[in-house]
Amino acid sequence: MALEKDIRKVKKNVWKMVEGEAAYSLKRYTSQSTAVKVEYVHRQLHAIRFPNIVPIIPTEDPLFIMQPWIEGTKPVNFRRRIDRTDSLSALQALHRTKEQIDWDASPHLHRYQLLDKWRDRLDRFIDNREVCEKFIRKQAIDEIIMYGEEALLILKKNYRKLSGHTLLHGDVVHHNILRDGNGLIRFIDFDLACTGPPGTELALWMHRVLPNVGYHLDFLLAEQSSLSDLDDASISMLLYPNEMLREWLHLLSMPKAKQESLSRKLIPFTEYALSSWPKLWYDVERNMK
Repeated sequence: MALEKDIRKVKKNVWKMVEGEAAYSLKRYTSQSTAVKVEYVHRQLHAIRFPNIVPIIPTEDPLFIMQPWIEGTKPVNFRRRIDRTDSLSALQALHRTKEQIDWDASPHLHRYQLLDKWRDRLDRFIDNREVCEKFIRKQAIDEIIMYGEEALLILKKNYRKLSGHTLLHGDVVHHNILRDGNGLIRFIDFDLACTGPPGTELALWMHRVLPNVGYHLDFLLAEQSSLSDLDDASISMLLYPNEMLREWLHLLSMPKAKQESLSRKLIPFTEYALSSWPKLWYDVERNMK
C-alpha cells in the first residue's frame, strides 16, 4: 500500500514532505541551469565523501532538488565563538576540495565577478540615494559611498591578480550554514555557487562575522589564527561597506509597508558600522603585508 504524503510549504519555493517516517525538503528552481549546478556540486562533493553537506535524492522533475529533512538543525550564530570556529573550518575544508576536484573546469560554474558585482551594488545604492535619505541622514549616505569608492580603487590594483580558484559556496549567510543535532556543520543552498580565490569567500565570511564582534578585526584574527595567511587583496575587501549596501538595497526591494519596520533595525546597525569604520580601515591597512 502506498504511503500518504504530507506536504507543507515552508517558504516561497521550499516544502517539507513527510512520507511515512521519512521527511524531506523539496526546493523548486525557476532556472533549470541553477538546479543542474546545485545537483552537480552535490554529486561531486558526495563522490569524495565531503561531510558538510546534506545529500541530494534524485527526482523526476529537473527543477526540483530533494534532500533529507534533518531534524534538530539550527543556523550558526556568529556571536558564538564555537560557531565562528566551526563554520570557518568547514568553509576552508570546502575550499580545499580543489585538491581532488577541478572545479574551474566545470561547465556549470562561473568565475565570481567580485569587482563587477560590487561596482553594480554601489551604483544601485547611489541611484537610490534620494529614497534612502527618507530613512538615514545624508551624511551617512555620503560616508557609505565614499568608503565604497575608496575600497574599489584599492581592490582594482590587486584583485584580478589572484589565482588558485576553487569552489565558493557563494552565500555564506548564517542561515545557509547549519549545525545538526550531532554538532556537524552542513552547508545548504548552493544556488550561488561559483569558482574563485578562497580568500575571497573568507573575506565575505568575515564581512558577516565582524558586526558580531564589534568590528574588532584584531580580535577576530587572533581568535581564528588561520586567517592570518590572508593575502592583501582579500583582506582589503573588508574595507568595502558590503553589509550596509546589501541591507539597504534589500530594504528598497521590499514592499513599502515593510520598509519602515526594517529601517528601524537598519538605522542603528548603519550608525554603529559607520562609527566603527575608521578604526576598521586603520586595522585593515595595518594588517596588510
